[in-house]
Amino acid sequence: MPPESGPAAVVEAFQRKFPQHKVTYTRYVNDDRGNLKLDTALQGGVDIDVYFTYGLGPLALRAGSGLAADLTDQVRRAPELRPFLDTEQPRAYFDNGRVKGLATASVPSFVMFNEKLRRQAGVELPHEWTIEEYRATAKRLTTADTVGAYRVPDVARIALGPDYWYDGDRSNFGDPHFEQEFRIGQEMIAEGSAFRWTEVLSRHLDVYQQNAFLGEEFHLWPTWPFNLRYLRDAKMYPHDFKVSFAPLPTVDGRDWNSGECGNFLMVNPKSPKQEVAWEFIKFYLTEGSGPMLSAGQLPSLSNLSEDQVISGMLGEEPERYFDVESFRRVVLDPKLKLATGTRLTAFPEIRLAEKQQRDLCWLGEKAPGPAIRDVRRVADAAIARNDRRP
Repeated sequence: MPPESGPAAVVEAFQRKFPQHKVTYTRYVNDDRGNLKLDTALQGGVDIDVYFTYGLGPLALRAGSGLAADLTDQVRRAPELRPFLDTEQPRAYFDNGRVKGLATASVPSFVMFNEKLRRQAGVELPHEWTIEEYRATAKRLTTADTVGAYRVPDVARIALGPDYWYDGDRSNFGDPHFEQEFRIGQEMIAEGSAFRWTEVLSRHLDVYQQNAFLGEEFHLWPTWPFNLRYLRDAKMYPHDFKVSFAPLPTVDGRDWNSGECGNFLMVNPKSPKQEVAWEFIKFYLTEGSGPMLSAGQLPSLSNLSEDQVISGMLGEEPERYFDVESFRRVVLDPKLKLATGTRLTAFPEIRLAEKQQRDLCWLGEKAPGPAIRDVRRVADAAIARNDRRP
């Protein structure tokens, strides 16, 4: 992300505490081109000591390619970082039992409402709801001018939790929740209560959803904290409405939040400055995370008060653009179940297959059942092929 969005302030704070060290922040944009550029730099010996990895696909590739140093012993020696050794709801990426990356942010999922449109429609702000009620609400909110929802939430992840793509030595796409998600999404698009997928792809709304939300093109937005940065900046992203927050709907009584612990800090194993790199990571994860709140980065360690988080994430006048009560209740809920995936076997291949088949399904070119069966076929083959590798 841009230095002015928080990284520059973190670097300045670190250098004030450790004036003997000089830190330079270089931005690699978090897209396919930027990730390729960073991977090439790491493989080519560019002087990079610590780097961020966003998303499980790049995480799997970098850890599996020997581009991430083993941090297990350092974490064990730091009592304040012991939560990163938890394997039940992990905040670290474990590669064969060894810590290769530490999550800097908690990334819960939630649903945002345009408060102005919600009140006009007379819809109650849900404190809890089901996936069926989510769909019914989207239908009720749909008008000639505004679509009810951007898309259906991640049904399978809500129901199954982390590592939901895997079942032993094969994929888990035979679980009915995957087909359920494809089917609900296809039906919502067909009935007009979710955004047409042709438009999502042609306008790149899978990346830039905030523009359509701020333009009041849809009501319900299943999203993550980093998108709050657009809603707090009325100069760059002008709008005249508040947003409120609802939890993700439950699925068949199950309620794993589809968020995770993410935005991993990793150390280049080729770096000659391993000790300083580790000092920077420790600082960032403990006392140095505050400046990243303005970028919508909720710290993975609970080292800030609720009021600090609210003012940091929602701005100096949080009540101006946000329903703060619902933010506290939903986004800062201490009972949220967040976790990092621990299995990433063949992750890039599976992700590509899942996206391709989902697109075909939501474009109306393929039925949900055959689409999921094709994902399962590709995933099973990719897992078997990767598991045979030495």
